Amino acid sequence: MRNSILSFVAATLLSAFAGVPASRAQSIVAAPHPFWDEIGDSVLSGLIVEAQRANNDVRVAEARLDATRASRRLSAFDLAPTVTATGSALRSRPSFTQVPGLSTPLPQQDLYDVGFDAAWELDLFGRARHTVNANGALVESAEHSVDDVQLSLAAEVARSYFELRGAQRQLAVALRNADVQRKTVQLTQDRLAGGRGTAFDVERARSVLQLTLAAVPTLQSQIATEGNRIAVLLGRSAEAVPAELMTDGPMPHLPDTVAIGSPRDVVVHRPDVMAAERQLAAQSLSLSASRAEYMPRVSLAASAGYTANRIESLTRTGTSRLLVGPVVSFPLLDLGRVRQRVDLAQSRENEAQAQYAATVLRAEGETQSAIVTYARAHERVGILTEAVASSTHATELAQERFEAGLTDFLQVLDAQRTLLDAENQLATAHTTAATALVALYKAAGGAWTSR
Repeated sequence: MRNSILSFVAATLLSAFAGVPASRAQSIVAAPHPFWDEIGDSVLSGLIVEAQRANNDVRVAEARLDATRASRRLSAFDLAPTVTATGSALRSRPSFTQVPGLSTPLPQQDLYDVGFDAAWELDLFGRARHTVNANGALVESAEHSVDDVQLSLAAEVARSYFELRGAQRQLAVALRNADVQRKTVQLTQDRLAGGRGTAFDVERARSVLQLTLAAVPTLQSQIATEGNRIAVLLGRSAEAVPAELMTDGPMPHLPDTVAIGSPRDVVVHRPDVMAAERQLAAQSLSLSASRAEYMPRVSLAASAGYTANRIESLTRTGTSRLLVGPVVSFPLLDLGRVRQRVDLAQSRENEAQAQYAATVLRAEGETQSAIVTYARAHERVGILTEAVASSTHATELAQERFEAGLTDFLQVLDAQRTLLDAENQLATAHTTAATALVALYKAAGGAWTSR
């Protein structure tokens, strides 16, 4: 029943890619907590929270976001008047050669000036406005990029965590089977000493034991590697592995069904897709701003202040000055440079458009693959669970028959090897299914998490 439900969900989701009306797809189900909280593993939840707070990649993304916000605020000042205060004190003495007929230098002159200069571009054709909006779109793109980094980081921590737990489980299986196999070796030695066994049985039992123990160093190495990787993701040094990872922990509970809705509807809400869409919007607005440079710029300019040859006379009657009027500029002899800027902006828009289309296609492919992978991985876990139960029973029966003298020892060894292989495959399959669940979460852009 469980596998049939899972297959039905996968078939329903995949049908969205075949042109099935959206009404047949499941609606997005938003959980009150992220998926790692739904799993109920407090250790994993704590690791992800710490990683999102201390990871250096997140800090880099947040710094880029701060930079884009500052750039937008800077461009917004182009919509407001520019007012500057000026002040100068000049002392000059022209050369007598500048005035024909003079034989002596002219007297020294002082000139003092204070005032304010103001200019305001009216932005009749939207150049400044489009630039501000383009920078606003870049801010939104950077915000989505931060979300994407955090999403990828959470998935990476969870994947490494499940790999570590899976290796710990395989190690526990190997050690448990090694204990059973040691008892079997002792049993064969006792039977040989009692004249009821053979040296061949003893050596075969020892061979199986050594093959089991040979897997232990590899699993221990994998546990250490994944622990170091998690430490780095947490912003720690590689050797500062969290203490809670040093002890064995349970593998996560795998949900029978994952309702994420129509993949096409989910994809557009992925952070990387939304970031690419905002990049495209920003480049389109930048193109509009570049085209506006073909049009004249109309500004209102004003200059007011006081000018005098003595500093104490600056505010007296007759020393004030005022200049007010419109200023029109047009790049008549600079149209070639303007045209190249427009072509550059057009090329960047074309690049952003192609990048957005590629991101959408990649996201759809990842989501489709993740759905199928998790469905099949979950189904395999169910099959192997039944295989382990059957192998356990078969091993018990073979041991009983051997001790009763009803069968030879080869059947016991064969049953033990089958059980060990089945348990190893189950541990590996459970790890694969858990990492497939993480991949599905990432491919769906965290669509089932609360936002």
